[in-house]
Formats: sequence, C-alpha cells, structure tokens
Amino acid sequence: MNTTLLALNASYSHTSLAARYLRAACYEAGHPVALVEMTVNERSENISRAVFSERPDVLCCSVYIWNVRLMSDVCTRLKLMMPELYIVWGGPEVVGAEDVLQTNYPFVDVFCTGEGEAMLPLLLQDLARGVRGPTCLAAGAPLVMQALPDPYSEEADFDQNRLYYFETSRGCPYNCAYCISSREKGVRYLPEEVTWHRLEWLAQRVPLVKLVDRTFNSDRYRARRLWQRLIELPGDCRFHFEICAHLLCDEDFALLSQKAARRLQFEVGLQSTSAQALSAVNRTVDAQLVLENVRRLVELGTVEVHLDLIAGLPGEGHSDFLSSLERAMQTRPHRLHLGFLKVLPGTQMRAIADTYDMSYLPYAPYEVLSTRDMGTEELLQLKDLESAIESYYNSRRFEHAMRVLLDVLPAASLFSRLSDSLHTEADRKVFDIGLDSGLPEGLLRELVVLDFLLREPHRKPPAWIKPEYDEDAMLRELVYGQPDTLYKTLPHRAGVRPGIILRDLRLCEVSGECLRHLGLSTEKGLLLIDHSQPRSRRIFPVPD
Repeated sequence: MNTTLLALNASYSHTSLAARYLRAACYEAGHPVALVEMTVNERSENISRAVFSERPDVLCCSVYIWNVRLMSDVCTRLKLMMPELYIVWGGPEVVGAEDVLQTNYPFVDVFCTGEGEAMLPLLLQDLARGVRGPTCLAAGAPLVMQALPDPYSEEADFDQNRLYYFETSRGCPYNCAYCISSREKGVRYLPEEVTWHRLEWLAQRVPLVKLVDRTFNSDRYRARRLWQRLIELPGDCRFHFEICAHLLCDEDFALLSQKAARRLQFEVGLQSTSAQALSAVNRTVDAQLVLENVRRLVELGTVEVHLDLIAGLPGEGHSDFLSSLERAMQTRPHRLHLGFLKVLPGTQMRAIADTYDMSYLPYAPYEVLSTRDMGTEELLQLKDLESAIESYYNSRRFEHAMRVLLDVLPAASLFSRLSDSLHTEADRKVFDIGLDSGLPEGLLRELVVLDFLLREPHRKPPAWIKPEYDEDAMLRELVYGQPDTLYKTLPHRAGVRPGIILRDLRLCEVSGECLRHLGLSTEKGLLLIDHSQPRSRRIFPVPD
C-alpha cells in the first residue's frame, strides 16, 4: 500500500514540521510514506500531478487556514483522477461536526482530529488489512513528549535556503480566547537532554531553526539552560523563539547580553496595551512590563526582537489600537508585526464573537472585518498601516532614517503618510517627510544615503541625494593604497586579496553629528559597508 503525505506551505522558505513528525512516526511503525511538499503559490494542477506521480493508495493531508482552499481543490482533482484514492485530512482546519465536515469536503474519506503521530500508523495498519473505520477519528489522550520520534530522522537533504521548525513543548500556560492552543490545559515538555541532542544535530545542518513552542520560556530555568547551550554551539545556525517577555529576569538579561547571543531571535506577543481588550481575551499579562523588557532586550544590541500586535480585539477601538502601536514602536523592536484577529473555529473567541458584534469571514482565514469597537473602514486603514510598516520599517531598507523620523513623529502619523507612497520613489518620500518634520537636512541626507548603500551593493544613489565625494575613487585608494588600514578596519577579511574585498564594499562619508546619531566614537567619519556580512553587521568605521 503506497501512502503519500501532502504538505502545502505558505512559501518556499517554509517546511512542514507536522508532515515530518507523521513521516517519522509511520516509518517507526513499519509504514514508510512519501512526502510531497509544495507551496500555496503553486497551481493546483501542478500539485495534483506531483501527487499523482507517486501513485498513492492513501493520501494524508495537513490542513491549515493558509492552505485549506487550495488543498480542497487539489484533493477534488485527485479524487476524480483516482477514484479509489483514500484521502485522510488532519490538522487545525479539521474542526466541526461530522456532518458539516462531510458536507463541506465530500471527497475526504476520514477526518482525524488531535495529535496524529499515534493515530496515523494505526489507521494505515487497518487500511493495509482492508479495515475501514468511521469517517471521523479523534486522538486519545495527549501524547507523552518523549514518545515523539525525531521529525528529521528521515530527512535525506537539508536546503540551506529554507527554515526548519522544531518544538520542545506542546500546550501553553495561558488561555487566550483567540488561540487554538487554549483548548489544551498545561504544558508538556520534551526531556531536556533529548531536546538538546536533537537541536545540536539539527543546528549542524541548517541555517535557521524556528522553535514553535507557544511560550518557550514558560519554564524560565529550562529555557535559560537551553539558551546557554545553544549560544555556545559552533557554527552560525540561528534560533527563533516565541517567548513571554514579562517572564524574563536579570539572570536572563545577563545571559543574553553576551555577544554570542546574536544567534537568537525572540518573538514577543504584546498583542495590545489596552487593559480592556486584554481582559476580554483572557490575556492576563502586564503590558507595561512586557514593553519595559522588550526595550531592555533591544538595548542589549544582541538578540533580534520581533514584537506582535493584533488589530480587531474586542474592547479595543481605533484610537486605542493606535495608542498600542505607538507604545510598541517606542521600544524600537527590530520588526513589528501587525496582525488581524482570526475568529478560529473551536476557540472561545468564536463563542463570544456575537457579544462584541463581530463580523468575520466564515471561511479560512476567519479574519475579523468589523467589531462593535472598530468599524470596517478603520480596520482597512490599519491594513494600509500594516503595508507601510512592512515596506519601510520591517524591511530595514530605511533603518537609520526611520529611527530619527520616529523620534519626531508619532508612529501612526508617519506610517499613514508613508502608506500613500508605497509605489512611488521611497527614498524621496522618506527624505521629504523628514524635512517637513524639521529634521536637519544634512543629517537626514546622510542617513538616507547610508541606508541606500546598506541595501544596494552596486547601484549608484539617485542624483538628488548623490554624495559630493567620489565613492569609487576613495574606495580604490583605501583598498589598494592603504592595505594596512583596510585590514585593520575589516579584520574578518584578513588574508583575502584586496581586489576580492572591493567587490563587496561601499563607502559612506558622514559628519560628526551623524556619527553621534549612530553611536560611533570614531572622528574620521568614513564608514566601510561590507556586503559579505549580515545586514545588521555591515558597518565598519575606518579608524582614525
């Protein structure tokens, strides 16, 4: 019996952890399965063809809000192409009464709810013996974490351009009304030594591991021990964690202040600073403490910090949300994610939606369209703000210019003005807004040029901001005429021929005012930008 797992990811850079867990569990039980992994950007006929080429007897699909519509199309096609194909669906989207599921997805033979690592091998065993059970199967008690197989034990090759997911716990200590994890009480942990050995092995093979634990530091002592071991690992693998910032203490900040902690990324769910909204969704977190600790993390200059907000929460109006945005941006996170409330089936939020006059999509992604506190037009305005934040702030294309603009303009005002110019000359718009806000023209021009050179390894700046100095001539003089200064400035390029280094370099000449703004102590005012380095570590002041 041929079995195929189908995973449709949000983009090529993503991988499916669920499919890999299921593959490993089936293999351990003596049921080898094939994995077809594609993206939601693929055409349904191409996905169907890829699955058809495996000639499966059984097709098992991981179904989520981002892929359910495409998965439905693909499975409809495959059922028509192979009428005897037995289709199994599992995942968060398999929620609802049995008759509703069968009505909405008549091509599915069985829906599996709960954790599938134990259930799927048993189902395949029954199918191999010709036994077909009910159309809906529910997993039993939650699995003991140490019983889970290594999801990457069957991975033949690792793509260095993709990110790989890992989990060290299941469940969440909190009970947020909008989150599907709130249906399970408590947290189950993978034993610490098992966690460590699997992560150590994975880190030698991939560039980025994203931990999907809902609150990685729910056990702060365990989290701190693992962070310490991870930052001591050889290599360059980075690790991304979802954490609760209010749980951080002085011992954590001392650990995270180490230079090696640069390989860690933290995502913090602030969601809102409105006490009324947080209470309405059962989020008993001190927002002020979260903000204070996020600011401390950012000021360490090591860990990369992403901060999350949710628009459309019950009890939070438009002006309340803009206040949350302003307070969040004052911490200067490296990225600010503005998301919109999803009224997911099976959550408490779905049960109380009518209480707050919520209008939301009845199908995935179940996004809120209006509430008693925020109208449709106001939510659409926040969509524009989200686009501007992504384009101008999260992209880091204007990292240094944004910093001074946010010092003189409220975040909502700045990104509202920028949202009108997403498809115009962005550098000019940033410059003009800065001038209108009273920023010194010289400083603003230098910062816009610096941001341009940081993101452009070769292209010349636009004529209207073109520096007066001859960048090419100065670079060649420094590289070929002052090799001692070159290698002193770029010690990480020691032993590399000057001509090779030159290919990666830009040069920026700035004033003392700009140097002070950048927090640099050199007096010379010459900055080398080395595009062979990560964006956050490309600036090297030329020593006096």
